[in-house]
Amino acid sequence: MMKIFKGLLSVGLFLLAAAATAQGPTQEQLQRFRQLTPEQQAELMQKAGVGEAPVPAVRSTVPVERKVVEPVLVAPFGDGEQTRSRSAGEEGSPADTEATPEATETGEEELPRFGYDLFNGPAGAMAPASNIPVDDDYLVGPGDTVQIQLFGKQHAQYNLVITREGALQFPGIGPISVSGLRFREMKELLKSRIEKQMIGETVSVTMGALRSIRVFILGDVNHPGSYTVSALSTMTNALLQGGGIKPIGSLRHIQLKRRGKVVTRMDLYDLLLRGDTRHDARLQPGDVIFVPPVGATVGVAGEVRRPAIYELRGERTVGEVLSLAGGLLPTAYPQASRIERISKRGERTLVDVDAASRKGLATRIQAGDVLHVYSVLEKMENIVVLSGHVQRPGGYQWHKGMRVSDLVPSLTHDLKPRADLDYALIKRERKPDLRIQALSVRLGEAVQHPDSAANVRLQARDELMVFGLDEDRSEIIDPLIEELRRQASHRHPAQVVSVGGLVRMPGSYPLEPGMKVSDLIRAGGGLSEAAYGLGAELTRYEVVKGSYREVDHIHVDLAGILEGKEGADLGLQPHDDLHIKRLPEWASTINVEIKGEVRFPGIYPIARGEQLSRLIERAGGLTDMAFPRGAVFVREELKEREKKRLEELSKKLEADLASLSLKLAQEDKGQAQSLEVVRELGDQLRSVEPTGRLVINLPGLLHDTRKGRRSDYDVTLMDGDKIYIPPVTQSVTVTGEVFYPTSHLYKKGLDRRDYVKLSGGATRKADKKNIYVVRADGSVLTESPWIGAGKGADIEPGDTIVVPLDVDRVRPIALWTSVSQIIFQLAIAAASANAIGVF
Repeated sequence: MMKIFKGLLSVGLFLLAAAATAQGPTQEQLQRFRQLTPEQQAELMQKAGVGEAPVPAVRSTVPVERKVVEPVLVAPFGDGEQTRSRSAGEEGSPADTEATPEATETGEEELPRFGYDLFNGPAGAMAPASNIPVDDDYLVGPGDTVQIQLFGKQHAQYNLVITREGALQFPGIGPISVSGLRFREMKELLKSRIEKQMIGETVSVTMGALRSIRVFILGDVNHPGSYTVSALSTMTNALLQGGGIKPIGSLRHIQLKRRGKVVTRMDLYDLLLRGDTRHDARLQPGDVIFVPPVGATVGVAGEVRRPAIYELRGERTVGEVLSLAGGLLPTAYPQASRIERISKRGERTLVDVDAASRKGLATRIQAGDVLHVYSVLEKMENIVVLSGHVQRPGGYQWHKGMRVSDLVPSLTHDLKPRADLDYALIKRERKPDLRIQALSVRLGEAVQHPDSAANVRLQARDELMVFGLDEDRSEIIDPLIEELRRQASHRHPAQVVSVGGLVRMPGSYPLEPGMKVSDLIRAGGGLSEAAYGLGAELTRYEVVKGSYREVDHIHVDLAGILEGKEGADLGLQPHDDLHIKRLPEWASTINVEIKGEVRFPGIYPIARGEQLSRLIERAGGLTDMAFPRGAVFVREELKEREKKRLEELSKKLEADLASLSLKLAQEDKGQAQSLEVVRELGDQLRSVEPTGRLVINLPGLLHDTRKGRRSDYDVTLMDGDKIYIPPVTQSVTVTGEVFYPTSHLYKKGLDRRDYVKLSGGATRKADKKNIYVVRADGSVLTESPWIGAGKGADIEPGDTIVVPLDVDRVRPIALWTSVSQIIFQLAIAAASANAIGVF
């Protein structure tokens, strides 16, 4: 024997060397290596230092599992949808076994195989406990330890191991044969022998450490082979140590063989479904656990407690298979059950089964069938739904004769604040085609007067939609409108109408039977404050003889409708569009501000077309200290216009400045002073703020309108206008190209030249020939009495004298003249306003 082992060892080492050098072993070497036990093979691998690397090069005696690509079975079409299912063959399924269902016909997730997850846990999860008392039927054998305690005449304790010959070597008595005895029989034998030969002693016998036994686990298991297990192990303990059963192995026909004969068969379904362990036999040395291939299977899918694939063992009917699956769920609808089956001709077909009847439960099941138990419909019956602007939205039980007031008994407790009590909608499914229909309800009248016609009788599956007065109705209305449009056809136009213009909630609304213009206005939340109450316009679209669509505009007597005049309230048709007009001359409030030297300064709302003279009259007129010639009138529209113009000029000036800089760099460097002047001009343009001042002649206006006459100087006011009436001023301002721009006290008789001298005189860059005067009212006086008569006649209190820049000193630029004028005009406007105390 030792020689044989050494020979096999040499073969194993050769195989390892061959694997390491990528050379394949011969068939003879492989045959010798296979004769080694798994422990010996592992030991050789470890000694060679290659671990498990060469294992793939060695062919094992265990059949290699091959992945079988399962055919996609084609089912007949039903309800416009292809029924699909797969055969449940698993990896390595034998060709002669029946097809096993894995997927439902609707393409749902694959069904699990029932019971195989029992072996998914760790190997120690089902190991037998070694510290529990041994039962009386335990069969003792070599290797077991027996603990014997003596007390009485003498006290002693012995731990004796049963020898290979099956005997206990008891001191003072000799060998006692216990092999083949059960624990109960061994205790009786030992007590009898010891008490007979050792007079006066009482004996206590227990079991100590138990022996290990070797068993074989073969067949369709994950890791077949020989295993050493505890003597307390049962068939399930050993199967778990063997890695569990393959999906192609049977759970219901597991065999325990002893000395070549089958001593018992175990059905794991007894353990899994009923907790029955009667056939989970305890193992003895040399036992063989054999797992045959799986037998016939069926799938159970849908509304059952345990949807799975089950192996059959005597089950033949639908009722028996449902029992395996744990029965039906409360949501199941067994009357519509269905069996997916492969016929004898190899065709996939469907068999309808009423699993709620005795006949249906007795229907025969075949191998490979898939039983589908469908659920009840999600659609709820005998309910009504309350939604929208309510406190407790949801479904409520419907009963015959139920009305709106039964669903909403209280306007205070059941509705949210500011609910629309004049318009609510009932969404109804019309029988038998289930087309959607809408009905409006006056909710306030229905609840407050239950006996009125407004308290509509509800039908099963009605939905009452309540709206809020301040909420957008589109979230509730739009889905309903979309449904109505989807169900429209050539002969049944969409039951939708629209309202726009001056209503509180413009939009599209469902057209209900007998709906009129007043109902559509009610649906839109009623007329708004600015609505024109005398008339409205109804646009109607009508297909003429199927050839074209005609548009017609119909006048609606809105005043007659509001007064209840007979015939004024027109009936509506699909796609009608009602437009409510705005009241003429209705606009948002226009406000202007007047301040300064008036009796009642402040912000005044004005009417459209109101003029400045009327505003001054409303403000109580001017005070005695008013300086009407210096009145400042500012308008936002002019300010925006000036700002836009300044931005355009600034961009143009920057472009011209860049071009000029390049030319001066290439030409005469003496022109650098002119370039500096232009740059200063650009800086001034960017810093100028628009004023938006409008020049007015307030003294002329006051003179003309003093006796109630109209004046050409009057100004029509606009929203945002500001008027400032300054107090009397005594100053004259000098600005521009002077050495000391400032303001001087007005002296009668002084002219422009005198005031310029008072400011230090004009600079070298000044244009002395074009000095001009800006009046207090914003007007400009350009005629200059610089030479000649009229001395002093052109200067008045509040004037501003402007000494402009001499344009001849600067190299010509296209926009230079207009830019300089705008800068000075705006600057002087601000300066003159400042002179009279506006800014």
